[in-house]
Amino acid sequence: MKRLFQDAKPGLYLSLAAGAIALVGAVAYVIIYMAAAGETVDRVFSWLTLGLMLGGAVVTLAGEALKLPFTPILGGACFAVGLANHLVETAYPLADVLTGVPFFGGNPTLAIAFSVVFGVAAILNVAGAFMAHRKSFSGFSALPGYGGEGG
Repeated sequence: MKRLFQDAKPGLYLSLAAGAIALVGAVAYVIIYMAAAGETVDRVFSWLTLGLMLGGAVVTLAGEALKLPFTPILGGACFAVGLANHLVETAYPLADVLTGVPFFGGNPTLAIAFSVVFGVAAILNVAGAFMAHRKSFSGFSALPGYGGEGG
């Protein structure tokens, strides 16, 4: 664990925070929606959103632990698509609230709360992707075959 943080820069901390928030948010997402829905799954819950947020969290956290330079992009893509899918699903209960007609169903409070959680994870990951993650990493030149120490 000490080796992970010994040459850390702000991008690493933002990526780790994004991965942790997404992981905790995805776990809470499935637990809360399954508990709130009872027999039927809430209209806002999406297995695609859950999979993308979990996948993005795993890719981000594992990539930072393994010091892979391209994982912020992959994690960010998963977070962005997961957030977009959740926002599309959030539109249904918000339409019910705005029109005053309970047609689509869903819990607007949970939908907005998870939109904020997933949005924070996506924003942190994107911000971290544009920052240096380690003092000793110099881009792809450090990889074998790219003219660095390995090649």
